[in-house]
Amino acid sequence: MADTQSTVPAPMPAPAAQRLRLAYHGIIGVAIGLVSLITVFAWPFAILTGMVIGSADVDRIQGRPPRGRVVRVLAVTGGVLAMLFFGAIIGGLFSFLIVALAAFSERVAANTTPTDRTIARIVLLIASIGTWIVLVFVLGINVNIHIG
Repeated sequence: MADTQSTVPAPMPAPAAQRLRLAYHGIIGVAIGLVSLITVFAWPFAILTGMVIGSADVDRIQGRPPRGRVVRVLAVTGGVLAMLFFGAIIGGLFSFLIVALAAFSERVAANTTPTDRTIARIVLLIASIGTWIVLVFVLGINVNIHIG
C-alpha cells in the first residue's frame, strides 16, 4: 500500500547573492547629478523617494511580505510634495526623472546582500553630489534660481 500521508515540500533555497556592480550605481549617480541642475532643490527629496519606491518594488518582486506600508505611502507622498515645493513646480516635475533613476538603482542592487545595497545607496549619493559639485564649483556652471 502506498503511504497516504502527504509530504510538505521543502522551501526553495534563497538564491546566492550577486556581486555588487559599483560602476552601474556610479553612472546612475552621475546621471542624477546632471539632472539635478534643473531641479532647483528638489533632487535630495527625489533620490529618497526613488529609494523608497525602488525598495518596495524589490520586496514585491522577491516575494517578501510588505512591511511598513503606511510609512512608505507617507514617505512617497511627502517626498512628492517636497519635490514640487523645493523644485518650484517645474523643477519638481523634472525631478521625477531622478525618482526613476534612484528606483532603477535599487532594482540593480536587488539581489545583493543588505550591506551591498547600503553601499550602493552611498555610492549613488556620493556620485550625484560629486557631479553637482564638479559642475557648479569646478567647471563654474552658473545656476540661477529665480522664484517669484
